[in-house]
Amino acid sequence: MKQKFALEKKTFAVLMGLLAFLLLVPSCKTDDKVPDLSEEGTNDWIYKIMTDYYLWYEDVPDKGSLNFSQSPDKFFASLLSDQDGVKYGDSWLTFSRIEKKKEETKSITESDSYGFEFASYKSGDHYYAWVLYVLPDSPAAEAGLKRGDWIVAVGSENPNVTSTSAFFSGGETTFLLADMERVNNSVILHKRETLSISASRAVEDTPFLKDSVYTINGKTVGYLAYKSFTSGPDDENEAYNDLMKQIFARFKAKNVNEFVLDLRYNQGGLVSCAQLMTSLLAPADALGKTFCIMEHNDKQTSKNETLLMKKNSELGNANLDLKRLYVLTGETTASASEAVINCLIPYMGRSNITLIGEKTIGKRVGANTFGTKEDYEWLVSPITLRIYNAEHNADYANGFAPDVPIEELVVGNQLLPFGDTNELLLSEAISRITGLKSQSVRSESGERIKLPLSFERKKKEGLLYDPAK
Repeated sequence: MKQKFALEKKTFAVLMGLLAFLLLVPSCKTDDKVPDLSEEGTNDWIYKIMTDYYLWYEDVPDKGSLNFSQSPDKFFASLLSDQDGVKYGDSWLTFSRIEKKKEETKSITESDSYGFEFASYKSGDHYYAWVLYVLPDSPAAEAGLKRGDWIVAVGSENPNVTSTSAFFSGGETTFLLADMERVNNSVILHKRETLSISASRAVEDTPFLKDSVYTINGKTVGYLAYKSFTSGPDDENEAYNDLMKQIFARFKAKNVNEFVLDLRYNQGGLVSCAQLMTSLLAPADALGKTFCIMEHNDKQTSKNETLLMKKNSELGNANLDLKRLYVLTGETTASASEAVINCLIPYMGRSNITLIGEKTIGKRVGANTFGTKEDYEWLVSPITLRIYNAEHNADYANGFAPDVPIEELVVGNQLLPFGDTNELLLSEAISRITGLKSQSVRSESGERIKLPLSFERKKKEGLLYDPAK
């Protein structure tokens, strides 16, 4: 069966992970002894946080002009500075966030999920999901869903998805897969097969998507696809950091001397994980020196801090002593991902860090989370600090522009598995490392389509705001 539709009237979206572009530092506790948990009391608490800790506290409106009887999420949005965020497509991506507490506030496990991430494409009233990756031990993995698959219907043999939530979670069902062929200004849908998938459930949201070592043309190349800077399954756990050191120890044992770091879907996370990652990649003579400088507003200068690169003994002697690095970036690469790039520049030089893919977000600030130890029903994570590298530079407010621009998410491109040497972005990196011609195939027919970030999922989870600007 073929279904044809024109491109001009369609809406594209990328629906990405759980971390909401935050570069997080340890949470803070406020001084309320017996908190007033009413909405007005909660808003008073939020106002005090914002006027004391917010990086742009001078931009917070005067108390007398605010409506303290609003719900806390709307009240919080009314306090935000125009400097808080970046323009993204036709929307405004705000970095500070507020969310209602769940029963387990520290878990980064994705509850009630089919276990895959996707870009969404809308045709008329119907959405289609283009699978970006599948998490291991998930219903999607068990069903045989793969990166690059197109899901065009759920529980039906004809397109029927009118809300992208159907792709996130639900009961036992079927996914109708299709091939999408691009012909001039049209996309033709070819039905392929139907997969049975079990009901959604809690799935561990591991940050490690793929690690590989290649020996090509005399070069030993390490590759790591890493999707979030998370220390472990919860904030008190170091399992993922420990695994990162083990992975790099294997790279070291195989004498890796060139490296491709795949951050195309990595939206950020913990500054401590970025510190670890940077230390593992950096030239050996950078170890023990400045990783980053974190500066708060002028009311909180006592909290300013300089973090150092880890010593090799703290890394399990797994530092790779790289002199250059290739980083694969995407349109949602942000925050801690950008900090790794920026904080390597003083030690490698910008010319020795080759960015392949798309321009990054431009998030050079960090947040603290308030409310984890108080009885309020909300967690508040305002931007509280700016992140500089060892040269006190943070000149990427508009994002890092790629040295080699490649748009991956174009209808007609093939999304090969991570680590496949013919995969679009990795193939380009290997070509530049080895001098061999890239074997990847790109869609060249018609106008390239940019897939802008969608806020739909994050709004549902209370993680991002899209205030009128």
